[in-house]
Amino acid sequence: MLNPTLDHAVAILTRVTIADRPTPAEVVAALRTIERSHPGEPLRLADLLGTWRLTFVTGTTKTRQRAGRAIGAGRYLPGLPKITLAYGAEINSEVQLSRSGRAVNTVAIGSLKLTVTGPIEAITGKRILAFDFTRWSVAIGHWVVYRGELGQGAASEATFADRPLKQRPFFNYFWVSANAIAARGKGGGLAIWVRLDEVETPPIVPG
Repeated sequence: MLNPTLDHAVAILTRVTIADRPTPAEVVAALRTIERSHPGEPLRLADLLGTWRLTFVTGTTKTRQRAGRAIGAGRYLPGLPKITLAYGAEINSEVQLSRSGRAVNTVAIGSLKLTVTGPIEAITGKRILAFDFTRWSVAIGHWVVYRGELGQGAASEATFADRPLKQRPFFNYFWVSANAIAARGKGGGLAIWVRLDEVETPPIVPG
């Protein structure tokens, strides 16, 4: 069904979290239906806290132009590498009201992990989460073998909240459920993440 109803679209995306997965074309059609139909309640950072596994993606506008429909149609990601995105609220803030925190994006193959981190901000009155990855590290298991800054690092992080949205990467989260979230990125691509842990949230280390 290329133009599913809203209820059917939600049912399709819910199936992405289980073994009985719909086709990529069905998933993309469902994402577009929900994105168009969403009433647009403001995003609450509290609803994103936890760890999510990147499960389904489409290409950005540029990659679709370069590679055609093969990428634009969307695809499920393989079991390896394991790509996760964790969100945490700032220390000493009331979680339900917090609009700022930190993102931890990890690509793991076995015990080898590449991680990038940086600040996040839920934009007031919108369903947009701005972010900026400013640090990265490489670890084998729990042993960090390298850590450093990305781009302008600490300087970029210090000015993060003061920069206009157009100067920051962001996700527009148009579907947020207990077990999965979906967003359109600034570059035009769509993505779905499935929750890995409903209780534990990542530690936030200041500085």
